[in-house]
This record gives sequence, C-alpha cells and structure tokens, in this order.
Amino acid sequence: MVRVLGIVPARSGSKRLVGKNLRTLAGKPLVCHAIEAALAAKSLEGVILSSDAPDILACADAYAGVRALERPAELSTDEAPAIGYVLHALQHCRFTPDAVAIIQPSSPFTQGEDIDATVEALFALGALSSASVCEVRHDLHPSKFKVLDQGMLKPYFEEEGNRRAHHELRTAYVRNGSVYVSTIAAIKCGNLLEEPCAAYLMPNERSLDINSVQDLRFAEFLMQNQQR
Repeated sequence: MVRVLGIVPARSGSKRLVGKNLRTLAGKPLVCHAIEAALAAKSLEGVILSSDAPDILACADAYAGVRALERPAELSTDEAPAIGYVLHALQHCRFTPDAVAIIQPSSPFTQGEDIDATVEALFALGALSSASVCEVRHDLHPSKFKVLDQGMLKPYFEEEGNRRAHHELRTAYVRNGSVYVSTIAAIKCGNLLEEPCAAYLMPNERSLDINSVQDLRFAEFLMQNQQR
C-alpha cells in the first residue's frame, strides 16, 4: 500500500500579496481551502500544515486529522527552497511515507480529486515526481512570445510561431501551482520535481493561482457564481 503525506505550506511572508495565506475567500482563509482539499483527498494518509506563523497554525485547530507544525524561521524566508520545509515535515511525520504531496493555498479551487489524480499519475507512470498542469490558451502559446530589442518586437524563440496556423501548433501546458507530488527517492536527490515527472491535466476553471489583489477579486467572483 502506497503511503502519501500531504503538506500544506503556508508561511507568513508574501511580498506580492501581503498576508496572502490568511486572505479570506468565500468566508474562509485561503489556507483553509487547501486544508479542506487535502482532507477530501483519499490518497493522503496524513496532512501537515507547515508554517512559521502562530495565527496560520491555529487554523489547523478546526480540522481533525490535520497536524500543525511550526516551521523554523530559516526555512521560511523568500530564499529558502521548498525542499527545506518538506524535509522538516518528514522529520516530524508519524509514519514512513512513500511520497509527499504539496497542496498550495494560493490555488483555492483545488479539489480532493485533483490531489488524488496527481498522486495516481505519479505511481501509474512510475515517475519520480508529478505536478498538476493546465492547458495554455492559444493566444498565450509560447510560440507567440516576443522580446523587445531596441523597441522592436523579435521572436522569443527562433521559430516564429504566429506564422503557423493554430491547428498546427502543439498544445502547450504549464504547471498551475496547485499540486506537486514527490517520491522520497526524488527528495533524496534534492529536487521536488525530479525527472521523469508525470502530469495531471487539471481543468482550467480550477487552475487559478492567487498572487495579487486582482486575482483574489476574480476568485471571489468565480466563487460567487459557482454558488448560484
């Protein structure tokens, strides 16, 4: 039986959106949306809320089955790599997991089934890691990227993609920042997204990543329309 530890990382510092993890969406902090998604997942044996902030850690009190773990300050800076808090959580895990799933509070539309599917992709394909992804809109396709060269538009890539018909372009995908799953073997390599890395295609409507006040307002709009 595969054993997976779920980690909800929620440090206090956030430069782009101050206090992001405790920002309220549909009446509850973003971190609580992540906790509820983790608890709804059938693939997780345990869930740890990792934070350096007492007010964030206190959110775990409302949920049975969630363990609040105070993260050291040196693992909570902007420069601290994510693998630091993962290793810290593993040191305090009460069972021996085969993999770790990271559920990000900045993706409040994540559902338990998204976590389960990302975990399933990892083991079904025999990968070392997996990530949730979403399809890139055709108008934002990488082949259309440009750079400015002395005020002139130049292709970002050597091939000029917008000279090709849309149906000729390969579908592009991007990590949506919702769920990451890493095997213990990958973590021992020092890389949470060690290759081979599997992917779970998550619906675009659940792939909103909140990093600004505008993102939060849009999320509120989407949430209100879902409840109608």
